[in-house]
Order: sequence, then structure tokens, then C-alpha cells
Amino acid sequence: MPLFHPDIWRQQIAATLFYWGLLPLLVLAPGLVIDHALAAGGLPTSVALMTAAVFLLVCGLGWITWATSDLQKRGGGTPSPLRPAKCLITGGSYRFCRHPMFLGYDLVLLGSILLIRSPGSLLVTYPLFLLWSVRWLRREERILVSRFHVAYALYQQEVPFLLPRLRFPTNK
Repeated sequence: MPLFHPDIWRQQIAATLFYWGLLPLLVLAPGLVIDHALAAGGLPTSVALMTAAVFLLVCGLGWITWATSDLQKRGGGTPSPLRPAKCLITGGSYRFCRHPMFLGYDLVLLGSILLIRSPGSLLVTYPLFLLWSVRWLRREERILVSRFHVAYALYQQEVPFLLPRLRFPTNK
């Protein structure tokens, strides 16, 4: 398939608009509506909260960038299901968790919620988004198991689903 196939580019643009436009809107806007309906004030304004928000945004964007780069460099693919990685990627960002791109999205969204200081988003819509994410990723994992068979099953046993394990060096 040629590099600039119009159907693939349309699908990638639609996916980009979904993940960077509609999905955040579906989490943030209802949270703000909940805040307004309950007359809930925003989360407290503080330097610590804003610093945490920016930190989460930067870390999340970093994970997304790293995972996208790994898909291209290690697997010859893109995040698009129409141009998936040609092989199972287990290195780079994918050695820490099986879904580093979604980890990045989760962090960016949490940072955004802290920036807008919305308790409704933090306590209601963000947890619902996380449940949706896990359901979506479980479906994706079934596809990956059928595509990579035993290799993916072994990878599942070795690498955590979404949250990286903290590993500390041992003195041997």
C-alpha cells in the first residue's frame, strides 16, 4: 500500500480528531456540567496542583511521543489499525507497559482535568473514561493474541497492562 493512501490518511485524521478533540471533550465537558449542576467550586488553586498538572501533561505527551516513535522505528507501523506494527514490539516504551500510548493519554487527560480544576471530571467522568479505556484495551489485546499468538501471551505475562512497575536496582 502506498505511503500516502487517501483512505488511510482520512482514517488517521479521524482518529486524531477523536483522541485529541472529541474524547477529551467527552470527559471534560460533562465534568464541568456536573460541577455547575452541583454548584461545586473548582479544585483548590495552588502552585502544587498546577505543577502536578503540567508535570502530568509533559509526562503524558512524552509517553505518547515515545510509543509512537517505537511503533515506527521498532515495528515499521503507526498507531492506525490500517498501518499497524509489522512485528510485536516489546522494547522501548513497550517494555514498561503493554499500552504506553494509552498511559500517555490517561496522564494528559488527568493533567488537563487538574488544570481546569474540575472535581466532576476528576471524580465522575475520568473514572468512566478509565473504565472505557480498559475495555477498549482488552479488546485490542484479544486481537494482538490472535495476531502474535504465544509471543503476545508471554509478553502479557512479563509486562504490566497499563501501569508500569517500579523496579529498583538490586545490589548483587
